[in-house]
Amino acid sequence: MAPTATAPSSQEDPNLSEVGHYVVTAHPSGAVMTAVKCSFLSPDSVDVAIAKSTRLEIRQFIQPTADNDDDDDDNDSTEQLPLLLTLPINGRITTLTSIKFKHSKKDCLFFTTERGDYALISYDETLARMNMTGTAATTANAASANPRSSAFIGEHYPVKTHASGAFTSYSTSVMAGGRQAECGPLMAVDPLQRCVALHVYDGYVTVIPINKDYDINTNVTKGLTTGPFKDAYHARIEERTLLSMAFLETSIDYLPQLSLMHQDARGFQHVITHGVDVKAKGLVFLGSIQKEKEPSDSSSKMPAMKMPPKHDRLKISRIDGGSATLIPIPPPPSRNSSKLGGVVILGQRQVTYHSTAEGITRVVPIAPSILLSYCPVMENDGNATPNVLRFLVGDEKGKIHLLTVLRNITPEGNGDGRVTTLHFDTLGSASASSALVYLGRGRVFVGSQFGDSQLVKILETPVPVSGGGNDEKKSALDQNTYLRILEEYTNLGPIVDFDLRPCINSASSDSASRGKVHGEVGELGKARDQHRQSLVVTASGVAKDGTVRLVRNGVGMREHAAVEMTGIKGMWGLRRKFSHDDDAFLVQSFVTETRILGVQNAKDADVDAMEKEGDTDDDSEPEGGVLAEVRIPGFKSMKPTLFAGNVMVGSFDLLLQVVDDAIRLVDSETLEMVTEWTAFSGDGDDDSDDDGVPSMITVASANESGQIVVALRGGTLLYFEVNCDGSPKLQRLGVVCLDREISCINLNPFNSLTPSASESGMDIGGDRVAKKSAMVAIGLWDDFSVCLLSLRGNLINPILGQILRINLAPGGDDGNGGFSETETEHNPDDLAGSASQHMMARSLCLVTLDSLASSNNAFVNKKLSTPAMSNKVDMLLVGLGDGK
Repeated sequence: MAPTATAPSSQEDPNLSEVGHYVVTAHPSGAVMTAVKCSFLSPDSVDVAIAKSTRLEIRQFIQPTADNDDDDDDNDSTEQLPLLLTLPINGRITTLTSIKFKHSKKDCLFFTTERGDYALISYDETLARMNMTGTAATTANAASANPRSSAFIGEHYPVKTHASGAFTSYSTSVMAGGRQAECGPLMAVDPLQRCVALHVYDGYVTVIPINKDYDINTNVTKGLTTGPFKDAYHARIEERTLLSMAFLETSIDYLPQLSLMHQDARGFQHVITHGVDVKAKGLVFLGSIQKEKEPSDSSSKMPAMKMPPKHDRLKISRIDGGSATLIPIPPPPSRNSSKLGGVVILGQRQVTYHSTAEGITRVVPIAPSILLSYCPVMENDGNATPNVLRFLVGDEKGKIHLLTVLRNITPEGNGDGRVTTLHFDTLGSASASSALVYLGRGRVFVGSQFGDSQLVKILETPVPVSGGGNDEKKSALDQNTYLRILEEYTNLGPIVDFDLRPCINSASSDSASRGKVHGEVGELGKARDQHRQSLVVTASGVAKDGTVRLVRNGVGMREHAAVEMTGIKGMWGLRRKFSHDDDAFLVQSFVTETRILGVQNAKDADVDAMEKEGDTDDDSEPEGGVLAEVRIPGFKSMKPTLFAGNVMVGSFDLLLQVVDDAIRLVDSETLEMVTEWTAFSGDGDDDSDDDGVPSMITVASANESGQIVVALRGGTLLYFEVNCDGSPKLQRLGVVCLDREISCINLNPFNSLTPSASESGMDIGGDRVAKKSAMVAIGLWDDFSVCLLSLRGNLINPILGQILRINLAPGGDDGNGGFSETETEHNPDDLAGSASQHMMARSLCLVTLDSLASSNNAFVNKKLSTPAMSNKVDMLLVGLGDGK
């Protein structure tokens, strides 16, 4: 018996059984992991590099001038820390620092990720200029045309990667996937830029020597140990649980001194210091003696570095429990003092300064708290008082403290320079900080993982806490603050819980209630509610920074460019040809003139600029367009424009301009005027009844089919059409005098009905069609109503005869085109209310809305597919204003 063929089941086809997923980030991460102050974008800029999970943000501090740098700057709307650059990183950033090479004026950024990878990047101004001129798009197109090309594909970021790699690649003693550091990763940079130390794996310190002679402007050589870094290595340490580490500030004669804060098996915490011998690729431990070695490179002119004397090496045992941060303090400036600095230890109950070389330990008790972050306070000019060192410290409650270290130095510069006193003062409260960056002029960036990040200002005198009230139980420090919040940056995380709530308004509730009587309407309302957007309610933040937030994902608008231009009364976009999709001109109407901006090809604009400069190099071919001021000869530039648009009548492709004394038609090819109608002479009017009304045009509107309606001063309305017999000319078809001045006109054609191709002039091929309007909507001054006038003369309604008059007052429309005489009670919350007599129509728009344009529900489409229930609705949108 022959075997029978069976249809393949869905289980046999992986494409049928696989479930498709679409995952997208609705809101990027706002939690600040770490931040560093640097000059990344330019040598003189004050930038803040902020690590936010898998993104690296660069913000630039706009330093206030001396004139507006006062305490009362709440009314200053200028953003002081704008976001200039955002870089996606392939991994979660854990540590971040800045490195400056000898031959560079800008800083490079060195960061690591939680997977044990690292990278060194710098800002590339050449790539930034390429992105601005469109060369990046050209490169991307070339790469897509040739998949094997080495050109970059996709968006170009203006950064250059100088080095990248993984820590597991430097030694076979550390296996891939080894045990990560319990309190890591930790990173420290030698103050003299000699090496970088990292604690990534338990029992090891990874040392990356820095090549100070590296030039960041040279070509990048990809590799693990070439370029800006020398051969890295892993050094074994005996201290297991490292809590913090920092390089001490020493002289150039000593090896880099790495101080480690660690915790032993009994829970006691200690600080110990080891030397980092880069040449020997190892550590010189505290109790060991450094062996004298001849330099391997006989041509090296650098003197051999040595360890400090054994009795000067920093060490302290059994420090305050709960300590977690080391702050290096530079050595005294006196020549007779030690060349080895000390450290400040931030604990939970006290702050301690210790220097073994000086034999000094200073302690200041503090209220029990967990100190999370710190930053030095130093102005951007580099000037600092030698006898005072200041640090900002943030705790888990969001309080910002000022730590002051006083030295024994007189104003004349005398004294041994030893630390004499520590002061710990509270300035105020902000978000619980995970990173603090002092920007200068009293501005501080407070980065937070637990709430919104902030830009705060340190005040010279305290001010009362807003919303705090006078509570006798509160201390004076709790009722006053030295901090003022200038800006806040949203952070939705950490989100501890969330829920989805539908956005149901009263209108949907009413439709649902009416659906009990009318079944189809009720089913339609349910179908629409299924597609209604949901609202996400999140429980965000921790402790005092906890908030409940409402998040809704939708379409937003982002400003890409802004130019201040005062006096603009109106703007219109014009296409060079009626069939074009993109606008070529932007007509701007000012109080006394008209200016036109034209879109020019970026290549042509670049060639023009090079010809002016005498440079004719054609190597680069930028794409895109730029806006430049142009002139249309047929337009009146010394008059304000009331309306401008494209007109297509027959085979004539025209541009239209209406000014206060004329209507002009311009050939779109030559940009020269074809015909003109003047309000004073009536030129171009073919009507036998030549009234020649000598008045100014106040309002105008037109559409692409050549229908033009203008209002003259005194309430006269004129209707024109462009006649294409032979040559284009303006023909007046109707005139009507109204009892009030006309405030607004709209001539947009409805699209609800589908006329035949011969009636509408529709191109079956789907090209752009100029449709005629059957009516015009007008609004009158000092009249809370809108009139619809006919543009098709017949026995019932002549041209510009009234079809409908809509009273916008509550209960004012009787449904027959007139006014209702009965006074109806209205809700005092209604829009018009008792003040409707002063309202009037200031703008109009005739539009056809498609209720199913964005719906893909099969039930709704089926129910509304019959002619009796058309989904297209003609509407008149009215913009109201005060007519007093």
